[in-house]
Amino acid sequence: MIIETVVSTVDSGNSANFAPMGVVFTPDGLVIRPFCTSRTYQNLQATGQAVVNITDNVLLLARTALGEKDVPYLPARYVRSRVLADACRYYEVVVEDLRADGQRASVSCRILWQGWIRDFAGFNRAKHAVVEAAILATRTHLFSRELVAQKLAEYRLLVEKTGSHQEKSAMEFIEHYLERRSGPWGCG
Repeated sequence: MIIETVVSTVDSGNSANFAPMGVVFTPDGLVIRPFCTSRTYQNLQATGQAVVNITDNVLLLARTALGEKDVPYLPARYVRSRVLADACRYYEVVVEDLRADGQRASVSCRILWQGWIRDFAGFNRAKHAVVEAAILATRTHLFSRELVAQKLAEYRLLVEKTGSHQEKSAMEFIEHYLERRSGPWGCG
């Protein structure tokens, strides 16, 4: 099963990168599958270390998915990376095997440390809708403008019906991001 996380890495100059990414937990650790062109992949190659953050804060997921760099973090304990300040739990990992296969790499990692900051509150329909909207916003080049607008309208409705301030703020952030890039999407 793929678990949605935010993977934090640093480059050789210690500059942090936060990227939402699905990971697969295994009996021996976890596997990260970044695109070979991504900063996450480059940083994993350079340092061999990361923090895999699990959070229910979908505003944070949306912000990091769309390139926001200014997110609150704490230093990791055992690896050269960052822990999201609003993570529920996190895993400090080291790369054991890195293989590039086509567009994606498969990065097998060993868990050095796992930490807990707060309980995971869970997901409702609004949080799920924000996660899907953020993923869609990173892939608008793959779909027609009409389909993107239709899906965003569906996600907006779920957020309006079942969301808190956090989910509504996240949806507005996503819509403003898309408007800055391509003009109105007809979803607000």
